[in-house]
Amino acid sequence: MAGLRTQNRLTALAVENQRRPGIYADGAGLSLVVTDAGVKRWELRVSVGGRRRQLGLGLYPNVSLENARHNARRNALELRQQHRYGARPSSGRRPLLQVEPPGIQPVTFHQAFDSYFEMKAQQLSNPKHAAQWQSTMEAFVFPSIGKRPIADITAAEVIDVLKPIWNDKPETAKRVVQRMRAVFEAAIVRGDRQTAAPTTGVKTVLGTRPRASQRHHAALPYSEVPSFIRHRHRQTGLPTTWLAFELLILTAARSNEIRSATWDEFDLVGALWTIPAIRMKARDPHVVPLSDRAVAVLKAARADYPDSELVFPGAKPGRPLSDMTLTKVLRSAGLGGRATAHGFRSSFKDWCAEFAQARDEVSEAALAHKIPNKVRAAYLRTSFLDERRALMQRWEDYVSGRPVIA
Repeated sequence: MAGLRTQNRLTALAVENQRRPGIYADGAGLSLVVTDAGVKRWELRVSVGGRRRQLGLGLYPNVSLENARHNARRNALELRQQHRYGARPSSGRRPLLQVEPPGIQPVTFHQAFDSYFEMKAQQLSNPKHAAQWQSTMEAFVFPSIGKRPIADITAAEVIDVLKPIWNDKPETAKRVVQRMRAVFEAAIVRGDRQTAAPTTGVKTVLGTRPRASQRHHAALPYSEVPSFIRHRHRQTGLPTTWLAFELLILTAARSNEIRSATWDEFDLVGALWTIPAIRMKARDPHVVPLSDRAVAVLKAARADYPDSELVFPGAKPGRPLSDMTLTKVLRSAGLGGRATAHGFRSSFKDWCAEFAQARDEVSEAALAHKIPNKVRAAYLRTSFLDERRALMQRWEDYVSGRPVIA
């Protein structure tokens, strides 16, 4: 009578065709692990002397089902012999826990980070963010585990890395965990590490961090924006700086989106500004309808710098205005402690809600905010362009001091 099959449950065809993430037991402690990324690896789990042991046996298809079974039986036997006799593997056989062929050095965490970050850096459009990745690793991680083989790093070592900053620098600690996890997961995909990322569960050990107080950009009340614009119009100074600031207010755009704008992004006839995805925080292209005054500001900028690719060039040829240049505008108006360039987005948002009584999804679209609910975002594909065009013209009328119907 044939009983339940306890060994050799998998077939070569099933292993090849399996795509669904999960753990698939072959029996005798051997399992096929399919990750969320579609990577397949072999894993042996055996109990020896009351202690559970877990060993990685390589990636599929580099290691076939037949070879995985052979290696599983051999390693399980050696583990039991070592426990029973305290003996090391015979000299003519490969040591049990050796993963790399003789003569090849194991991949360190520092090397694994370099391999991962080579591609990641290309996805970070802001050089400051790329520098932060490097600086956090060099300051908090590399000194402790940078030279350690990434295959051997334990959760205890990760906890030791995080302890000094967990409570004192909670936001930094959060980013360090996220970045370390990404490096470990990339190493697993490449086959440089066989076991799960040791960042899993560290929050349980370290405890809940104190919630960092959220700092918002100082924003001028929307009721004061018209007087600020009238004040600036009476001042003399570098035209480019004020034109850039006025366009920032009129479009409710971010500072870097204004300062790095190029003429090929604008359609002055159609009164549209299309900001490419690479320059957007959410990495999606954003179309901004331009009010009448916004178009006039752009035409004035073109007249001032007819040969410039940048709409608002800085003092150095080919370089945009610096963020500090816009800050100086606020300081000269006596608003250094009360407002920031970014804060005018909040001024616009408050005006939309309290004065214009615009629908929230329309004002959020105007600010290029992502919809947090992924299901809703999948169905809400409109950008409300017509409504936003009318809204931006009302915003211009308001900040210019013209009568606006609330």
